[in-house]
Amino acid sequence: MTINISNGTDVSKLQLTEVLYAPEVGYTLVSVGKLDEKGFELTFSRGKCVIRGPKGEHVGVIPKTRQGLYRVAHEEPETANAVEEIITLDQFHCRVGHISPGVAHHLIKKGFVTGVRLEPKPSGDPMFCESCVYAKATRKSVLKACDGEHATKFGEEVHSDLWGPAPVESKGGKRYYITYTDDCTRLTHLYLL
Repeated sequence: MTINISNGTDVSKLQLTEVLYAPEVGYTLVSVGKLDEKGFELTFSRGKCVIRGPKGEHVGVIPKTRQGLYRVAHEEPETANAVEEIITLDQFHCRVGHISPGVAHHLIKKGFVTGVRLEPKPSGDPMFCESCVYAKATRKSVLKACDGEHATKFGEEVHSDLWGPAPVESKGGKRYYITYTDDCTRLTHLYLL
């Protein structure tokens, strides 16, 4: 992979080997450690990164952006830095931690997230995220006291509940449990299966 780095009025071509291709990343990220291993020298000062080759030759200068990153600006649209992925709002919502659709639009519109463009969505088509529905689901609280009439004799009315299979076995190799609750005494017995 070759990156063009500004070298005053000229452009230096920095050839990178053993690169990792990640199409979901909208930038070309260069490891300073890898450049160091190849004998390059990098100096960070006064808002710029100066790169010198293994023989001390001046390779180029990369200015620091407002966000504090050293970014190589490319003119040609076919370079890796110019990648812009078109994704749906649903995909972007999942990639950035299930934030609200309004915040997602704002991040892209204001330029806080680059390299991504949202695919137009038909108006009136609501966004649905199964993970968000599951995570935000609630249930009514279970009453702590029983209302109504209860059985008057032991064993007259018994309530049971079966749960399982558990995703992980118990130490004894059990994956289910069953409970029996006597309505008269309200004693519960638990059995592992």
